[in-house]
Amino acid sequence: MAITTDALPLPEVDPAASCFFNALLRETRGWQLDTTSQGEVVYLPVTDGELQLRLRHRSASGECRFQWPILWRKEGAPPRTTDFATALGHILATPALVGTLDPTTRQAFRERVLESQANTRASLDDRDDLAHLQRGPLTFAEAEQGLLAGHAFHPAPKSRAPFSEAEARAYCPEHRARFGLAWWAVAPQLAAGDSSRDSSATDLALDLLPADLAARLPAGFTALPMHPWQARQLQRQPWIQAQERYGGLQWLGSSVAEWQPTSSHRSLYAPQAPWMVKGSLSARLTNSLRLLSVKEVRRGLNLDRWMRGLDVARRFPGFAVMQEPAWLGWRDANGDIDPASLVVLRENLLLGAADAEAVVLATLTQQPLGPGHQTLLASRLRAKAQALGEPLPRVTRSWFTAFCECVLTPLFGLAVEDGIVLLAHQQNIVLRLDDGWPVGMFYRDCQGSGVGDRFLERHPQLELPPENHWPQATQRRYFLYYLLVNSTFAVTSALAADGLIDEATLLRDLRSHLVGLRERLDGDLDCLVHALHADRLEAKGNFFCYLSGINEATLADPARLYLPLENPLTAATTTNHHQGVPA
Repeated sequence: MAITTDALPLPEVDPAASCFFNALLRETRGWQLDTTSQGEVVYLPVTDGELQLRLRHRSASGECRFQWPILWRKEGAPPRTTDFATALGHILATPALVGTLDPTTRQAFRERVLESQANTRASLDDRDDLAHLQRGPLTFAEAEQGLLAGHAFHPAPKSRAPFSEAEARAYCPEHRARFGLAWWAVAPQLAAGDSSRDSSATDLALDLLPADLAARLPAGFTALPMHPWQARQLQRQPWIQAQERYGGLQWLGSSVAEWQPTSSHRSLYAPQAPWMVKGSLSARLTNSLRLLSVKEVRRGLNLDRWMRGLDVARRFPGFAVMQEPAWLGWRDANGDIDPASLVVLRENLLLGAADAEAVVLATLTQQPLGPGHQTLLASRLRAKAQALGEPLPRVTRSWFTAFCECVLTPLFGLAVEDGIVLLAHQQNIVLRLDDGWPVGMFYRDCQGSGVGDRFLERHPQLELPPENHWPQATQRRYFLYYLLVNSTFAVTSALAADGLIDEATLLRDLRSHLVGLRERLDGDLDCLVHALHADRLEAKGNFFCYLSGINEATLADPARLYLPLENPLTAATTTNHHQGVPA
């Protein structure tokens, strides 16, 4: 059928639209996938016609590469090209896809999705280093600030309310922001904090305080570092202003502009600082208002204590956790700890290793950012195969085997043998590379940690906070989603989509690695067995979470966000993927 081309821009690459449609297709049933003479096409019925999404590739876990532009067809008419905003309007007017929406919800969602697309486009237009981001090698900061597409399964991964455009350029990683830390002096009666180390949190924070600001710190006061945007938000609050007048809170000033926001926005890094600083940010990024909670910051101290004596360096060479052994904040007018003031200190394990390459996994696997581009991972492996003079599929399989050993072995090892569970999604895995080859990993974000029954068996004397203990069903859902669905399948998808190797080969290698771990590890094997034999895993549903406006961070039962995913590691991969079943 002939296609009518309207006078519209015809993008070859649209990362924001890719993220949106991947999320929509994962969570809805009302579409079909057919093979045509021009390749695979998703047919998406809408109230006033049909949207057609032509695919370049579809992975076993459902991640798609799309061929733009989008096509729209009214009954009896040929398909016409249409832009993303128009397609979004058709989707939001279709109750069979998104349910019945009130006008306020529909308009708010539409605005946030289009804002995310505009933010993505603005950051791409602002960058003069896209070729470098595709080829590498990258420094830690370059990789963190090179995550331009965002979550591959999210309708608005680059939404950042309430940042203005000027604030985004000043504070967001995709604009390569760099700024100074804001510093408060907090009176003893207001100061809050704790440490799992021999030194107090107050003393550890002094490691970051510049000498000129330290000279202004009153005796007995705590120096509290903070993201400068957050500090400005808090300075507008009447209680904060009153405390500044009374002297309970004193503004010390800002350090030099050596701090860089990482891919999470609220975690800040300076190459020569012994600590990274992760703080509350009163902004809604993707699904959550990014405020730390007391129970979250205490998890970091618990994990630091619980991992002592596990001999991790010997058991899992190249693996380490960026521990978060201290937190600080202040108390509000009621004497309660103010979540908006909280910060944690995170170990900077890159200190003194500036030449070592440590790249966040999400940047390695993010979808191509420009015409003719491929993922950074594919680019590195093509160059490696050429340098070695070896077949690309062989090099790819060897790389993936090294990845599994560096990432899956320690994370499953801790869960199985020690009962310590780390939720390792793509932004929490910092892959350590030697000439592009995996040699280890850093895990970060200790708020995403818990313990299972195996830990309780090994430490019966400990009294755990209830939220730290995760039963088997919880581990199956969250641990396997983050480590396999979110992270490992993103690797197999990227390598297959860029034409390096057939994904089925990598999935067989992955299964073999997990079978080997089942034989090597001694302890609670439930998650491993489940990964190998369950017909379905679970995946987080970001589309409808975001559409409903839920704050994921404070949701009483986050399990309600999860939906079944056909498990690519089982025989279920041979069943029909072409009927719009949630992937």
